[in-house]
Amino acid sequence: MREGAVLGVWRLGAALHGRNPIAGSQSGQWYRARHALAADRFCNVLVLPRCERSAGIMLRFGDQVSDLGALAHPVINVPTDSGITPEGQPYLIFDATEGQPIVRACSSLPLRARLQLVVELCEALRYAHQQGWLLGEIDPSLLWVGGSEAQLKLMGMGLLRMPDPADPFERGLSLASAPGFASPESIAGEPPSFASEVFGLGVLLCLLVDGRVPSEKDTDTLSAAASWPGLSALERFSLDALLRKAVAPNAARRYAGVEALAEDLRAWLAGEDHSALALTPMPITASSGAIAYESAVPAWPGPAGANRRSVWVGLALAAVAVLSAAAWQGRQFWPQFVAVVASPPTAAERTSGGRVAAAVARPKANDAAAANQSPAVLPTQAVSIELAEAVEAAPTQVNGRVLASNLPAKAEPARAPLRMRAQTAAPMTMPMPDAPASAAALSAQSDAGE
Repeated sequence: MREGAVLGVWRLGAALHGRNPIAGSQSGQWYRARHALAADRFCNVLVLPRCERSAGIMLRFGDQVSDLGALAHPVINVPTDSGITPEGQPYLIFDATEGQPIVRACSSLPLRARLQLVVELCEALRYAHQQGWLLGEIDPSLLWVGGSEAQLKLMGMGLLRMPDPADPFERGLSLASAPGFASPESIAGEPPSFASEVFGLGVLLCLLVDGRVPSEKDTDTLSAAASWPGLSALERFSLDALLRKAVAPNAARRYAGVEALAEDLRAWLAGEDHSALALTPMPITASSGAIAYESAVPAWPGPAGANRRSVWVGLALAAVAVLSAAAWQGRQFWPQFVAVVASPPTAAERTSGGRVAAAVARPKANDAAAANQSPAVLPTQAVSIELAEAVEAAPTQVNGRVLASNLPAKAEPARAPLRMRAQTAAPMTMPMPDAPASAAALSAQSDAGE
């Protein structure tokens, strides 16, 4: 627009920041204006292009103008008035502010001064959060740096009320950030959030450090700090880790908010470690083999099917353990048991009513005899001896009849040989050379004896 054009009570002056809009900016053209009735009163005028986005900005401003006026922070400069030019272009009025867009102003500033400006912006946004506002649209042309102390100013056109998570129809009134500053979830249609705000500030950091806006392809490979050869290798690595965390494509891998981002920036400026240097597990997805940004491990307890499988696996392992123990026990004691049972009964045992009865009738005697044994007799050997004697005392029966043996009757062995055998730590097997070889032979032998 020409100088001297009338916009209500304001008279336009020269265009600010050049006649053409800043590359990549969608905010419009800035002008300096003077009040028609007060020569010492000035303001900044933002003339928007005639488009659908500009109409949305004007509607949002009309809905939130009373609430925006309550914001009082030295860094935040919000619109105070609006109108339509004679040519039909909407415009917004801001309090007079001196300065240049942050990208242009930082071209002559050192790296640490640039990062400090972002820390100041994070502090201003923290105040906005406390008042219920969110920076939903990131545009570097709306961030000015001016004055002798390089004071930062946020032209708060992109501020909007935080969406209500309890309202399913509340999507926020965000329109569009500058190209490259919108987060992946915002492009997908998600409402503005702390994570999308952090992403926009991370892109701004990359722009101030390296002069470029990172793309999704080079997020994990680009070293923005490499453009500063004065930094040490550790400082470059630490700064790159911070920038990658701020612009992570997955919102869960970014900073939780601008407060955490500012804290890590202060730590880097002080030469200290920060949270971006902490190692976190990054599992590999089974489909593509690429590193996933979120853990695929389900929370405990898992799905019902997985729990059932775990129960069955546990039962199978328990069954295998029981069978293994039984097989070991059988291998140790079964040959001895078969050998004892297969031995023929003596004449004394046939008249005494059975082996088991005889063994039961003399537990006290066996205990007294065991007490007189030599200390060399082990407990397991004593138990084996008593078991062998009890089994030998049992008669062999077939169909309820006691079978007699055709072998000559043997007298019950004395305790001394047993003690002598236990003292020599002989094997627990009890060989009997005259025992039948099988159950069939035992039956035939018993029939013959009867």
